[in-house]
Amino acid sequence: MAQVLVVADDLTGANATGARFARMGMRVATVAPEHVTHVADDYDVVIANLDSRHLPPQQAADLVTDVIEAVWPVGLVVKRTDTTLRGNIGAELEAAWRAVRERFPAGTRVRALFAPAFPSSGRVTADGVQLLDGVPLERTELAFDPLSPMRTSIVTDIIAQQSDLAVRHVPIRQVTHAMLTADLVAGDEPIVLCDALTEQHLADIATAAAEAHRRDGTVWVSVDPGPAGALLADALRLGGRGNAAGPLLAVVGSATELTRRQLDAVARTGPVRFVDVDVTRLASGDEEHRDDLAAALTDHLTTAVFPEVVVLRTATSAGDVVELPAESRRALPRLLAELVTEVVEEAGRAAGATGLPSGLYTSGGDVTSAVLDELGVHAFEVGGEVVPLAVHGTLSGGPLDGIPIVTKGGLIGDDTTILECFAKLRRAVQTRLRNVRSEVSEHVLISGGRPRD
Repeated sequence: MAQVLVVADDLTGANATGARFARMGMRVATVAPEHVTHVADDYDVVIANLDSRHLPPQQAADLVTDVIEAVWPVGLVVKRTDTTLRGNIGAELEAAWRAVRERFPAGTRVRALFAPAFPSSGRVTADGVQLLDGVPLERTELAFDPLSPMRTSIVTDIIAQQSDLAVRHVPIRQVTHAMLTADLVAGDEPIVLCDALTEQHLADIATAAAEAHRRDGTVWVSVDPGPAGALLADALRLGGRGNAAGPLLAVVGSATELTRRQLDAVARTGPVRFVDVDVTRLASGDEEHRDDLAAALTDHLTTAVFPEVVVLRTATSAGDVVELPAESRRALPRLLAELVTEVVEEAGRAAGATGLPSGLYTSGGDVTSAVLDELGVHAFEVGGEVVPLAVHGTLSGGPLDGIPIVTKGGLIGDDTTILECFAKLRRAVQTRLRNVRSEVSEHVLISGGRPRD
């Protein structure tokens, strides 16, 4: 039965949003509004393409209301918006908010969480202004769009063109976990508009919104171009989280300047969680630091899900070069490998298959060798190259038997090469998940029963 309803205003955006949910392991269908009731029982996510971007505002609003009424109840309604805020933004937002609010008892806090940023596509929100590759919308070619010319990039003004609902703005300086948690339970404005510059900002917003839901029962309508709604659904544990794949695990032992730039690119695109190693403390045998690293890694592996990446890194800020004695340098790969193996085994015991990483990335020859050795891997089945000297394959043996892996040297590639490696790893994980699900479905058909957990 559908747990998420996405209401989209065009087909391209509808399918792009669906891909975000599909990467989380959810079954997704995009349909015309008249077919939503036919598929609601068979899919985790139903995406209704209203094709309403250029309709009169009231007609678009009525379509939003009708489709929510048809599919209700669902765990989360996502009002998908254009990444550059063209179309009936205010009218459709208000219609979605009102349709959901009417289905809850009086006194229930129902709010629209508007996070219009799509960082990986160059769309970010800063100081309540929507930017396209760093430029306000009205200063781009969108100002000459023949159907929806953009006259402003101030998001509250765009909403106000079609809605009188009050807006609470959360500026980028408050998009931190502690401030967000307080901000999202404060006030009574129907719309909460959040700035965001990175996917990690969106993940933090989603986590805080889910905490507000669990704390005071706030019901959210997600309004966004795709990323925030999927992250919120995950944070609310919709779609059978227990069946979701674990995150990717990256062990980055290289501390080169190129590696730092590559990780900066990862941070900008997300979703990613970093665990930073103080190499001096770890190499000197500082047990407190090692325990902190183990706790952070275990927490991330047992709470994050695919396609997120958990990165254990020794390369942090530029210019932060640490000179270690030769003996410590030689011991560091083994120390990292022992830490990773301990955490992987503990995460697997704590959360089962979802606590184990679904894919592994390693950087640095010594680190790769030590990690595979400590994990008890007895073979690396080579699949090919992502780029020259960055190799993908499959692990054989140990607790991560059968999962995809990509390895790369610290001085290999350009600033985006780690992103290419992660993309290859995600595709390999998706293929593996499809094959597993196909085997499960075949078992059900043959046996006539249900697969066991």
